[in-house]
Amino acid sequence: MKNRQKRLNITAGVLAGLLAAVVLWGLIFRADPLQMQVSDGIEQIDLDTIYLRSSGVEVSFSDVILSGQNETRKLIVSTQTSTVSTKLTDRLIKQLDFDFMKKTQNVLYTGTGYFVVDLDNLTAANVVEDHEEKTVTIFVDHPYLQTIEIDPSRIIIEDVEESLLARGDIKLSVADYTAIEEDLRSRMEKELDTAANGQTTDALAVKMVKQVYEPIVKAIARRYSVVVELK
Repeated sequence: MKNRQKRLNITAGVLAGLLAAVVLWGLIFRADPLQMQVSDGIEQIDLDTIYLRSSGVEVSFSDVILSGQNETRKLIVSTQTSTVSTKLTDRLIKQLDFDFMKKTQNVLYTGTGYFVVDLDNLTAANVVEDHEEKTVTIFVDHPYLQTIEIDPSRIIIEDVEESLLARGDIKLSVADYTAIEEDLRSRMEKELDTAANGQTTDALAVKMVKQVYEPIVKAIARRYSVVVELK
């Protein structure tokens, strides 16, 4: 019985010694736990610049915003429709303006005006970075009425209003049609290009330019935001 107890004590002592040796070895030759590192090739230098290790190129806010400036970029911020009309008059005797000697006809034109902001005119001076406020301010031109498109399907030529002595259709030459269109287009431009429309398109320009560039800025540094101001 005594011999059995002695053997158990010896075995326990050996196990205790082995455990102490393992702990001591672990303390001396400590190994860090397994870690997995994944790299996408992008290194953040500061809050507004990233460095692409594979190409050795630094990219900043203005670099990205001004990229592709060789392409003409005009942002349409508003489209507005206008209808104008004119009255054509044909006199039996050109010098006499009597109702019973003339016939008239109304012509109506409908067109769409496009207000745009030029983004291809942006330069580095138009992009201001504020690292303390974490903002990128972009200065753009006021939108302007770039063009008016006349819709041929919405040109209305009303019936001729005849008089006692003036009968039949009003005959127009090519030059007459050209002059009529130029006059109606000019009047349409005046109707669309007003101060009230200018205020509306200014507000739309600020909103839409921000929508264009803020995702680009946040792709570089998500804590930054875009502020758009008109020159």
